[in-house]
Amino acid sequence: MKVSWESSVAGPQHSVRLLRLHLAAFAAPLHAHDALELTWIERGAGLRFVGGDVAPFDDGDLVLLAPGLPHTWHTRGEPPEGVRATVLQLDLTAAAALLPEWRQQALPLLQRAGQGLRVRGALHARTSAALAALPHAPGLALLGGALALLGTLADAPDDALAPIDRSAPRVARPKATVQRRLDGLLAWVQANLGAPLSAQEAAAHLHVTPGAFARSFQRLVGKPFSAYVNDLRVGEACLQLRQSDRPVAEVAQRCGFATLSHFNAEFRRRTGTTPRAYRQGR
Repeated sequence: MKVSWESSVAGPQHSVRLLRLHLAAFAAPLHAHDALELTWIERGAGLRFVGGDVAPFDDGDLVLLAPGLPHTWHTRGEPPEGVRATVLQLDLTAAAALLPEWRQQALPLLQRAGQGLRVRGALHARTSAALAALPHAPGLALLGGALALLGTLADAPDDALAPIDRSAPRVARPKATVQRRLDGLLAWVQANLGAPLSAQEAAAHLHVTPGAFARSFQRLVGKPFSAYVNDLRVGEACLQLRQSDRPVAEVAQRCGFATLSHFNAEFRRRTGTTPRAYRQGR
């Protein structure tokens, strides 16, 4: 479970950066950075990772992320039409000390974004339209548009911004040695999702004791390893239920659930519905 850290995304000469991405697939590693980030998935479907939360995403996914919050989006393979996203990154740390408007209006939003916020409803349409209209070149026009958009999000009603992971950890810059030891764990879990996975096996994979692994994983992800694996399995199951006609029992087995009853219980606990009802509502 490598969490890579991106340094000042905007660079020393700018406080805001706009990325318009046209890619073969979303496959970035789990990462965090100093910037506040607003990501709009214009085209693409797969699994979204925010903090310790794993959930399927589709076209239009729009999420606000606080600095230090691990995140990534992953697609399965390379869709024929490719994927598209617009990413707005703001590194306005100094503004908190200089601008009272920032402290009064934006800081509460920044604190809420520490758990990840999914933009929905009428606010989604306004926000995506504003992102599409932002100028690509850096400068005052981009900064002004970004701040206006931030003000719109800060003024939005609470139900327009849905928390993604209330237990999401904020990650400090990791030591290189720690990062190297954790490198590859997430890929190992995903590659072996259909097999039994235990904290003991994960600890052995990293060559640490089970106790040390359990403490480190809880600190970095905000939940025990077994809970994270079940989150990932249910997220993968959601994706398969939406994108295939495989029987529910086969989906459960492919995602690593030993029994259908266990799968149904974990699925309902995380989604509030049954696998069959979820598929019917896709």
